[in-house]
Amino acid sequence: MSHANGFSPSLISWNLTKRCNLRCPHCYMEAGAKAEGARIEDELTTEECLATIDDMKALGTEMLILTGGEPLLRKDIYDIATYASDQGMWVVMGTNGVLVTEPVAKKMAECGVKGVGISIDSTNPEVHNSFRGGPDAWEHSVRALRTCRDQGLEVLVQTTVMGLNYDEVPAMLEFARDQGAWSFNLYFLVKTGRGQQMNDLSAEKTEEMLTFLANAQDRYRPMLVRAKCAPHFKRVAFEAGLGGIESGGCMAGTEYLRITPEGDVTPCPYMTLTVGNLRDRPFREIWEEAPELVALRDPEQLKGRCGSCEYKELCGGCRCRAYAEFGDYLQEDPGCSYEPVGGRLEFEQLEWSREAQVRLERIPIRFIREKVKRGVEAYAANDSSPMVTIEIMKQALAGFERPPAFGKAQDEDQRLEVERLL
Repeated sequence: MSHANGFSPSLISWNLTKRCNLRCPHCYMEAGAKAEGARIEDELTTEECLATIDDMKALGTEMLILTGGEPLLRKDIYDIATYASDQGMWVVMGTNGVLVTEPVAKKMAECGVKGVGISIDSTNPEVHNSFRGGPDAWEHSVRALRTCRDQGLEVLVQTTVMGLNYDEVPAMLEFARDQGAWSFNLYFLVKTGRGQQMNDLSAEKTEEMLTFLANAQDRYRPMLVRAKCAPHFKRVAFEAGLGGIESGGCMAGTEYLRITPEGDVTPCPYMTLTVGNLRDRPFREIWEEAPELVALRDPEQLKGRCGSCEYKELCGGCRCRAYAEFGDYLQEDPGCSYEPVGGRLEFEQLEWSREAQVRLERIPIRFIREKVKRGVEAYAANDSSPMVTIEIMKQALAGFERPPAFGKAQDEDQRLEVERLL
């Protein structure tokens, strides 16, 4: 297994196609049935995809998100999912849900897919359908949630918060819990792709929503409540002494990257900066040597408020939002309103109780285990706890305890693996 100075692409998001049966106005891929550049002949072939999975495995990739466009439009999607799963990777499918029928969900489960992220932007079918560009998109997506759960797949409700649905987020949380969602993931818009034409939330409104989410975690247990593309969720939770600190933090280029349908490699799906192409350079070489990725791994290179922020190692700011706004992936995150006081957070080495250490070691996926360890220790230090105990872990990891009746019965290790994923 190769690591570039301790960094490994543990989680990869793979846009397998730009083809899509919907046409959403915020799509960073500008996907659609007639999307510009959406030519099947330009997409990585099945053979190229399987060879790339071999390269991922060699570099230490543990989790793979197969998405699009609409990934179910690729005829070889099940071959790709099966191969990655057989390599020991945890595979998650990201879909709009329209094409998910009972046979499709059953096939996903047979291929080793562990979870399915389904995009729903409103509890109002008319609002969702109008936004997504499909007359019955909402009905199909809700059906997909239920169908996937019936097949033993964990479901994640994915919502992008905008002015359109900002006030509806509490209702979306209720909806997701009622649907038996494993997690509610709230994405904060990055102005890229077709999303460039949309108005982003102000930094103040973003802070308000992150504070709401941080405080909502306990109320919605056992469902996870997570912010995406807003790494300062970690700072908000830390300041409030709340759990969820293992979530958040920008992973772009450090543990995470994206592959486009044509084989371009970018630090994150929401960053258009190409650092190499799999048809031109070996994956290992791109990961280990691309100067942009090397720079992203050094918090000391961050600029502006992010560079002087005491939370820069805990949070790091959204590198994609900085790139979209300034054309500089090291600039400050314009979506954050926090004014740094300078310095850095210092934590003393904490001891772990034997019970907590055993619980930590039972999380088999390395990068998740390390994120959990860092998050729990930050929570414990902030709480002035002299030792990490199992009770501290339960408090720190919002959604840690799940009653057996929640969803399909799964063993504890499998539950934790998925739980820490998205």
